[in-house]
Amino acid sequence: TFSAPGNNLSQVRQGLGGTQSSSYGYFAGGSDPAVSPSYVDTVDRIDFLNETASLPGNNLPSGRRLFGTSQSSSYGYFGGGYDGSNHINTINRLDFSSETFSAPGNNLSQVRQGLGGVSGGASYRIKGSRTYGYFGGGDTAPGGPGSVATVDRIDFSNETTSAPGNNLTQARRSNAAVSSNSYGYFAGGFAPPAVDTIDRIDFSNETVSAPGKDLPVANQGLAAVSSSSYGYFGGGFSPSSTAVVNRFDFFSETFSAPGNN
Repeated sequence: TFSAPGNNLSQVRQGLGGTQSSSYGYFAGGSDPAVSPSYVDTVDRIDFLNETASLPGNNLPSGRRLFGTSQSSSYGYFGGGYDGSNHINTINRLDFSSETFSAPGNNLSQVRQGLGGVSGGASYRIKGSRTYGYFGGGDTAPGGPGSVATVDRIDFSNETTSAPGNNLTQARRSNAAVSSNSYGYFAGGFAPPAVDTIDRIDFSNETVSAPGKDLPVANQGLAAVSSSSYGYFGGGFSPSSTAVVNRFDFFSETFSAPGNN
């Protein structure tokens, strides 16, 4: 069942991104139409032990929204997004030990917003560092080709970025992504139109395929989180705003409804 932990974000905003260490969750960026400029750099931290929310004191280098996120055991990575004027390809790194931001110096191969991110390799919850992060999909700057299928890889060992050579099977933006220990899944988004498609990236060989089980309905602008056994896709627009949560079983790669929306 759902409940309210009693501690909310310090600022209302949409289009934000999330990453997590073993102890904390971090909500970063987004846009707040009540302030000017509306694109914010704020980072909120939630303590998993007691569910209190606080400000770690270090924010994104600049305000932005609709970026992709990925994480190793030591860092959270925020890639791409829109800063209110331009689509960007910047990757910023959050050091979980010091909660400071820096730039690893290697960015996405193209500017884009509305992309998804997954982390591949050994699960940091269980075995230590994940090996690679992958950023998939999004849309490019006005005047460009629109929605793209591009997948970029960041090597957590040296923070270089490259193209694994296999892109999503379908160009899309505003997708959501989850990771199991073996696969990353990019689901939904807007092609146009909105799609129900799921693409799976195999972390062992970086091939991309369709597992054959898609979202129950076409959905865009949704968000996703994962446990060791399930991925959860919530909210979005399909074809109107929705509160529905769909659960994806990593073992059978089938969808079901957890019963609490």
